[in-house]
Amino acid sequence: MIGEIAAIVAGVNAATSAIKQVAETTNDIQSISGFLSTLGGAEVELARSQNSGKLSEADAVKAALAKKQIQETMAQVKDLFTVSGNGQLYQDAMQAMADARKAKQAELAAKMAAKKQFRRDMRQLAVVFLAIAILVPTVLALLLSFVTR
Repeated sequence: MIGEIAAIVAGVNAATSAIKQVAETTNDIQSISGFLSTLGGAEVELARSQNSGKLSEADAVKAALAKKQIQETMAQVKDLFTVSGNGQLYQDAMQAMADARKAKQAELAAKMAAKKQFRRDMRQLAVVFLAIAILVPTVLALLLSFVTR
């Protein structure tokens, strides 16, 4: 988890500084789109890490600070889009990011369900194997004792 949070925070810092540089040097909104996806992905990963409940106190603080930084950067990006007259483009980008997040969450949920089903299947196979491993020798021993009487 420590490495995950550090990587997410590094990505957020890089995206934030890149957005600020782009905002200062150009009005090209298209150049910001890659950074938006980085921030969106970081936001999803931070939420996943926070929801896991496995963060240390230090990581939880880092995650909270990174989340705040993402929110502030996204507000700056919204302002950039609005000032440049691309408010609808911003809304479209946010909708696309939300759709991508939902798809990723659905994919993760499907993977978790598949993993749970696999574990269930393995437990059932283990029970069947154990039952066979115990029953077959027992039945054979009973048969041999019956035949040898």
